[in-house]
Amino acid sequence: MDHDLHVPSTGTATSAAVVLHPHPAMGGDRHHPLVVATADGLAAAGVAALRPDLHDPDIDASARAVEATAVDLLRDTGADRVVLVGYSWGSAVAALAAPAGLVARVLVAPPVSMLQRDITAALCSGEVPALLLVPAHDQYGPPVDVRAALGDAQNTTMEVVEGADHFLAGAVDRIAARAVAWISEQL
Repeated sequence: MDHDLHVPSTGTATSAAVVLHPHPAMGGDRHHPLVVATADGLAAAGVAALRPDLHDPDIDASARAVEATAVDLLRDTGADRVVLVGYSWGSAVAALAAPAGLVARVLVAPPVSMLQRDITAALCSGEVPALLLVPAHDQYGPPVDVRAALGDAQNTTMEVVEGADHFLAGAVDRIAARAVAWISEQL
């Protein structure tokens, strides 16, 4: 699997993150600006961040691949905690995956159609805190629809990203900064 690893410039990472891209069949890959900005920000905050390319569009198969990748990442970095961050399709994968050492999830622009019953159940269990950053004008998961899909999810926070739609034009830096700040609070 092709990937890029961002490591802290000083010190050893005590935590790691896997940062996931949009749908691979729609051009999503590890080079998406939000994925890169988030990984850069996490490394600057002392978190080793991996940006893998996932090629299988099946959410379940990709979630299993992410779980294996996270285990390898923890072993390779010596970290003991992992965070999953996903954008669009990657958010559905991040919501479903549950690797050992998982301490938090950040889902950016989760498409409501991909919030299947098992994914929503994973989020609603409340076992792992989750932050959902939902663009105010998201074409695939508007805030009202995401909130309805989550119901009474425990330990899940939804924040609306004003002035943005699903493609995040003009909002990448502030979304990445918010994700990094929230993750830092969880660690």
